Amino acid sequence: MSLNKANKARVLSEGTRGHEIQSLTLATALAHQHQINTISVPIPWRWALPHHLPGLGFSLRHQLPDLAIVPQLIISTGRQMAGAGRWLKKHQHQQAKHIHILNPGYYFSDIDLVLIPEHDHYRYPRAIQFRGNLHPYNERWFKQQPQAKETKKTRLALFIGNPGKAYFNRQFKTDLKRIHDTFRGAQLTICGSPRLDRNTQDYIRAIKGAQDTMWLHPDDGDNPYQKLLAQADKIFVTADSINMMNEAGASPAALTLLAQDFIKSKKHHRFMRSINHRLSAFDCLNKTRALPDPVTQLLENSDLLERLELA
Repeated sequence: MSLNKANKARVLSEGTRGHEIQSLTLATALAHQHQINTISVPIPWRWALPHHLPGLGFSLRHQLPDLAIVPQLIISTGRQMAGAGRWLKKHQHQQAKHIHILNPGYYFSDIDLVLIPEHDHYRYPRAIQFRGNLHPYNERWFKQQPQAKETKKTRLALFIGNPGKAYFNRQFKTDLKRIHDTFRGAQLTICGSPRLDRNTQDYIRAIKGAQDTMWLHPDDGDNPYQKLLAQADKIFVTADSINMMNEAGASPAALTLLAQDFIKSKKHHRFMRSINHRLSAFDCLNKTRALPDPVTQLLENSDLLERLELA
């Protein structure tokens, strides 16, 4: 069964970058055109979402331009936007199909399709599952990226999410030294999440190698994350970020996780076990088969296409 793309999708975002990427990735896959509306829901309506309090529409209407143009799809990620999407469909776009990514927090029969990560182990009626997160880093994306300049140096990337103070206090310095000792002469780029607080950023800057390059804050220039995904020979990534682990696993690089013993979340450990076959030993540069693209797998699901009337 093949996909018959929708003409237009409307993406609702509360501004969380990880949520936005998942929604936009799905919109690009399912529709010829999409628009994104960034919405800030004030208190007390925000507290109630994804449920609705009276007066929610007054807050939403002025943040949703072009309401006269009806999209075929409404796409949301996260509980706040689950509520905004429900309101939009009920009061403005009754004919649209509402797709929600991640657990909306409650069973809503008015959401047409819910997509939930496998590692959540959340039972939601008729939900369709996918691995990790939805991201744009598929085989086509990697083929379109510029090739790295030829160099004898091994290109290493260290992706740091926010694994917690205990990891930085007890293990990070040891891990960084081991990387330097194992790959002497390699070119290491450290790329950190915006979630890192200033004290942690300062600590990382203080102990980095003299030849290491680093991005921890917009003041450091352009974020090299995508370039590193495309060009690194090996990627180290802290195990607190499922998105980073999944996206690094989509790359052609050898992949090793750090900070696993400092992660308490059961869903994170379920995800780690699910990609264990993709992981490499600490000192290994051998590349393994990239993780399958979760978006491609969704598009091959006939139930999804039929429920969205895109078959």
